[in-house]
Amino acid sequence: MISNIVRFLNIVTLGHIERRQREKEELRNKILDAALDIAISEGWKAVTIRKIANNIKYAPPIVYEYFKNKDDLLNKLVQVGHQLLSRNFKSASKKESDPRKKLMIISIKFWEFAFKHKELYQLMFSLNRQIPNDELHAQVQEIAGVFEEIVGNNEIAKEAMFSWMCFQQGYIYNIKQMGLPPDLSHNEPKELFMRAMKKFISKI
Repeated sequence: MISNIVRFLNIVTLGHIERRQREKEELRNKILDAALDIAISEGWKAVTIRKIANNIKYAPPIVYEYFKNKDDLLNKLVQVGHQLLSRNFKSASKKESDPRKKLMIISIKFWEFAFKHKELYQLMFSLNRQIPNDELHAQVQEIAGVFEEIVGNNEIAKEAMFSWMCFQQGYIYNIKQMGLPPDLSHNEPKELFMRAMKKFISKI
């Protein structure tokens, strides 16, 4: 009888712990969403702990229970962004065996992410946000493997990957910041990007 009661209490306790953990996770995500919402409407400089707290209708100390400060919160958003980006290009390229075609798929996924999640992409690749994290490391390793499949030599692969990243990021940045020059304005930006990437990848 006692053992049955103890077992029941353990189940109830575990259920309570799981529910509490789920609630904490939901609130943490709500805080991150609020920060992103503020950035979308006002820019990253406008994001503050107080504004986030007001947005989710909690007192600022509640936010500090989840994040040490604004930088800690933004760094977590960077990690989440890299997780999402990696998941996007992994799921899209996993069935492709040709490494050049796989690299093209990855390039397109970077483009799509950059324009679908503009503020998050800006934060992820900001000079002030280059923090080491497992998600970014895994992403780099995944892409490096594709370059090694293409060129074989590790050193050449690293150089090619660096050139690809500079070319891709530069293209995305210029389109986002300045748009197309008048002489090219009749083109659809994504199609122009894809043609440029195909030419670049074919020459690796």
